[in-house]
Amino acid sequence: MATLQTSRQINVENLLAIIKQLSPSELREFKRRFAAWQTSEPEAAEADLIKLTRLALLSAEARRLIRLIGKSERGTLTEKELAEYGLLARQAEEIDAQRAEALAALVRRRGKPIEIVQQETGWQSNGHGE
Repeated sequence: MATLQTSRQINVENLLAIIKQLSPSELREFKRRFAAWQTSEPEAAEADLIKLTRLALLSAEARRLIRLIGKSERGTLTEKELAEYGLLARQAEEIDAQRAEALAALVRRRGKPIEIVQQETGWQSNGHGE
């Protein structure tokens, strides 16, 4: 079985690639556990969604991204900085997408306006360049 990657590298494509490597018996067990997780633990699932809404770049990465944004706006990025900027910007976008998806799921689950759910969950700006 494949080893677990860091949370930044985990995405749907990577998960599917790992799942495709499971033996038939492992796949059945995975399906059973996944179905049980989805249906039997609504409070845990909501807690997981709330955690996802609070994802953010590490503080040092967010500060670095803000510095690189400034250098980009001034047109003073080096080739190395440009590559780093691209990587950090993609990571920030992935995090923002995960946060938005989790927030949308909470809005659907709770049946409340987004502003109310944002208040209830302590939603905050992402902190990386906004």
